[in-house]
Amino acid sequence: MFGYVRIRKSELRVREYEYYRAAYCGLCRSMGKCTGQCSRLTLSYDVAFLVHVRMLLCGTVPTFKRRRCLAHPLKKRPMMEANDQLSYGADISALLAYEKCRDDIADEGFWGRCKARMRCLFLSGAYRRARKRLPEAAVAVREHLAALSRLERERPASVDEPAAVFGELLADVVAFGLPDTAVRVARVIGDKVGRFIYIADAIDDLEKDAKRGNFNPVLALFGEKPTCEERESIRVALIACLSDLEAALDLTEEHPRPEIKAVIENILYFGMPDTVRRVLCGKTGCKEDISGEQ
Repeated sequence: MFGYVRIRKSELRVREYEYYRAAYCGLCRSMGKCTGQCSRLTLSYDVAFLVHVRMLLCGTVPTFKRRRCLAHPLKKRPMMEANDQLSYGADISALLAYEKCRDDIADEGFWGRCKARMRCLFLSGAYRRARKRLPEAAVAVREHLAALSRLERERPASVDEPAAVFGELLADVVAFGLPDTAVRVARVIGDKVGRFIYIADAIDDLEKDAKRGNFNPVLALFGEKPTCEERESIRVALIACLSDLEAALDLTEEHPRPEIKAVIENILYFGMPDTVRRVLCGKTGCKEDISGEQ
């Protein structure tokens, strides 16, 4: 369900992209240290975004060091040094990945359950380490995903209802442990990003879910694959999420490292609108123009 919150590289300055790459490498390294080397395979752009939002809201000033890694062993490259928000991102990534596997065991077919059980076994050590450090977050993630699973089994003819549940999950994830002054903005950002990810994932999985008979809120709402006009209504809903995100970002203060806010703005203004166009038009062949900017 993740991979929809990305940068648009061409719109970043060189120093901003180098910063983002160093932060992404730092998150990967923190995952290896905090939750084990296997957990690094669950690294996602979405969690990297979460880390940047929390660093912005907390005023975390990152430091960097040139290092080698397994993926790039021949040349040292800048990596963000470990900090509280990278460690939190590593733990949250492990919790979300493991709980998603548990959800797949309950919902998938025979072969899907077999694959999900293998992934659960693979991630169990990472989950135990993360749950030990963040027991309250682990409970919240499990409860929200259980509520989402129950709602999906009812197959409501609605996109908003399940998207709201997933939005509440990410609102808790983004805001957990932050100072009171930052919680309100963090929850708005988490909620809107969660709704965006859920709806984008539903659109992206239309063909697969229709073929397998899986619940898909878009299919449940429209009764079949949406027409171009119906996809336009979904685009408007996704862009509305982005508008709320931008309004929340405007409430944040400037950061000592301006690259942090520049990366977040790039994702909101360019990367996520790119996702809207990709999931709505990339595989549908729709000839109508539904890909306008915000």
